[in-house]
Amino acid sequence: MKAIVAGLLMTATLLGGAVSASAAAVYLQASSTEVQLAADTKPHVVTMNSTDAAQGMTNKNGTVTVSEDGAYFVVAAGQVGGKVRGEVRIWMRINGKDVDNSNTAELIAEPDFTTVLVCQGVMELKKGDTVETMFAASAPDLGLIVKKPAGEPIVTSIIFSAYKIN
Repeated sequence: MKAIVAGLLMTATLLGGAVSASAAAVYLQASSTEVQLAADTKPHVVTMNSTDAAQGMTNKNGTVTVSEDGAYFVVAAGQVGGKVRGEVRIWMRINGKDVDNSNTAELIAEPDFTTVLVCQGVMELKKGDTVETMFAASAPDLGLIVKKPAGEPIVTSIIFSAYKIN
């Protein structure tokens, strides 16, 4: 887990350094405080009930819209688990179409086990394009989990971040 977080931070730092000082930043971070368990094995849009920070992008309960053409670094980190054993998958969708090579999967080894599943990539987007994070599970009662550790901030079911790179 520490290696994944360190890798994401390194990637974000390197890509962030590529942003021109003269260009206005375009970014969004959104999250969800809602448990999102699958009722079936079909794909579901991940809902995000909080826009934590945004400029030039909007979040409408999980549908992110970009305001400028460009290349974007996008990452979705889901806290996955559930009440049963099985697999949870997370991937990206642009304008209602699944993004090739974006699917990720995690085996939930036992009930009440949770882990973080990360889906990320660089995407060419046009003004008005929408990006959604999708999830599916191999069985009902698996999906995105919220935790509230005593004396600590809430662990949201998803954290989604995107920013335009030049």
